[in-house]
This record gives sequence, C-alpha cells and structure tokens, in this order.
Amino acid sequence: MFGAVLVPIFLLVGVGYGAGKLLRLDPKSFAALGFWVLSPALIFESLRTATLSWNEMGVVTAFVSAHYLGMYLISIPVGRVLFPGDRDARAAASLVLTFGNCGNLGFPLLLFSFGERALEVGAVFLAVNTLYLATLGVGIAAGGFGRPLDAIRGIFRTPWIYAVVAALIARELPTFPTWIARTTGALKEGAIPFLLVLVGLQLAQVSLRRIAAGATRLAIARLVLGSGLAWGLAAIMGLSGVLRGALILEGSVPSAVNAYLLASRFDRRPDLAAAALFISTLLSAGTLWLVLLGLSGHL
Repeated sequence: MFGAVLVPIFLLVGVGYGAGKLLRLDPKSFAALGFWVLSPALIFESLRTATLSWNEMGVVTAFVSAHYLGMYLISIPVGRVLFPGDRDARAAASLVLTFGNCGNLGFPLLLFSFGERALEVGAVFLAVNTLYLATLGVGIAAGGFGRPLDAIRGIFRTPWIYAVVAALIARELPTFPTWIARTTGALKEGAIPFLLVLVGLQLAQVSLRRIAAGATRLAIARLVLGSGLAWGLAAIMGLSGVLRGALILEGSVPSAVNAYLLASRFDRRPDLAAAALFISTLLSAGTLWLVLLGLSGHL
C-alpha cells in the first residue's frame, strides 16, 4: 500500500521541491494556473461524471462541516496553550489546524488509493472546503466575523464554485459535447501530477531556519487531531466502503497551502503557518501510511 500510493505522491512533491530549489522557480504563476484552470477542470470533470447520489453528496457536506467546525473549536484551546499572549500566532494556529490540503495532496491520494469514485468524493469535499475557506477561514484570519459581505464576495471570487455549478448543470443535460468532454478530461488527467509538483514548488519557498518548536507541535496536532476526528465522525455517521475511506483520508491530510496564504494576506504569523505546512507535509508520509494501513482491513 505504501509503495503503490504514497511513494509516487511524495516523489512528485520531491520533483517540485528540487525544481524549486535548483531552478529557483517562482510558484506564483504555476499556482495561478492550477487555481484558475487545472483544479476547476478537475472538479468539473469529476463531478460531471460522478456516480455519487444526492444523498451521498449531502453526507460529504455534513462530514466536512462537522470536521472543520470541530477542528476550529479544538484549535482555540490548543492555540491558547501553545501561544499565550500572541493573538496572531493563535489565529495562524486555527488556520493550520482547521484546513487540510484536501485538493493538491488529497486528490492524488484518493485516486491512487481508491480510484475514480473516491475522486468524486474529493471533488465534493473540495467544493465545501472552498465555502469554509471564504467564510470561516477569512473570519479567523481577519480577526472576526463581522464582515459577511466580504465572505460572500470571497466565495464568488473562487473558480471552484463555478466549476461545481457548471458540473451540476452538465449532469442534467441529455447530451454533453464531446469536444468539451475531451478538453476537460485532458485537463483533469494533467491536474494530478501538476498539483503535486506545485506543492513541492511551494514548500521550496519555506525557510528551514524559521522552523520552531511551536510549528512542530502544530504540525503534529493537525495530523493527529484531524485524523482522530475523521475516524470518530466516520464511526458516528455509520459510513462504510469507499465513502468512508475517502472522507477519513481527506480528514487526515496535512495543513493546507491556503491556510498559509490566508495567514500571509492578513499578516497572522505567516512564518509559523509556513513552517507548520512544511513539517506537517513531511510527517504525513508516516501518518498517512498508518491511516491507509488502518483502512486496508475495513474496505
């Protein structure tokens, strides 16, 4: 399981990391391409061809909501214990602990582990994740939730929402143009390796000198608490099969790049968020192997 799933993923991340260090590539342009073109195409095509029922989509939405809100509530006392007297560090801690890398890392992890059906679950997971990033995430980073209009505008400024709406419309059409399907299908196939290389490029920008004990504790907390909550929610909700495995995996991924981006935008200790992102991604090679090992006997 480790060789078939995790080794290819982290080799591709390593390619991006090496390219970023040796070629000094700026990940901003690559990130823009992934954000505006490849990830929306991946979401669109995965949802358009998905065999998930509306009931299953509702289950995914409920799971994401419970997991994210649960992790946010957990992050409040954790932040107070780790960073007493530092409001910016506590905000960064909440972002790091709440949001996982469910797209760039989660999608290939699902595909390599459980196949196309798990990728469909991931597409719904990412769509709901977008809503929470634009609302809960912005509220955490901005230091409050008093600007609902800013949150709404943030949602409509992300291409993922439009990809979801377009996919839901396309699912109801009697026929879908072949030339569009082949185009979005090709983009979908290229998105997985591209997004993994992009993770490596972004990690190459993190200065190892900024890694501190606080970031290490945050990284460990994200992996342990996020996975533990995912397993607990799956049991409470009575999930089984691929749906259960996919949601537990998505809840067990390391910290999200977007958590760092929000911390950077609102100047909430971006150095701490970046270091936690780097460490949690490295440590996830081991923790995700344990998660896959636990799932292998229950699928």
